[in-house]
Amino acid sequence: MRFRTSALTAALAAAGALGMLATAAPAQADSIPDGLCGGVIDVDYCLWYNSNQAGGWTATYDNEPNWANHFFTNGGQGSNGVGMPVKNNAASYANSHDSKTGVSYFNQNYGGASDVAPPRDKGNLSNTYNDNASFRWR
Repeated sequence: MRFRTSALTAALAAAGALGMLATAAPAQADSIPDGLCGGVIDVDYCLWYNSNQAGGWTATYDNEPNWANHFFTNGGQGSNGVGMPVKNNAASYANSHDSKTGVSYFNQNYGGASDVAPPRDKGNLSNTYNDNASFRWR
């Protein structure tokens, strides 16, 4: 009888744990404040001159095969890097799109090493830190 009670208790505990997993929130919480990426929600990929979304910034909702003719502007997160070219000078990102993943590439025309930004995510570039040349949605 003791074995049945222990087995029943274990089975109920496992069922409860599975039930909590099924109703738990997604592991990736939304880390994009409403005004971070230019105040435009669900469309922009943003890059900053400094780490941790600081300094000059730029935003796009298009694929960018070459960042060469784009420059950081003052978006209210500091003036460091304002006027500098975006190509090979970005340190951090934010993806404010609800469903698309953004990818920063080391080379122009979407080649080489890359950093992947899931929807509604922000962070520091690692593989393309100060070596970013293009960007594409996927």
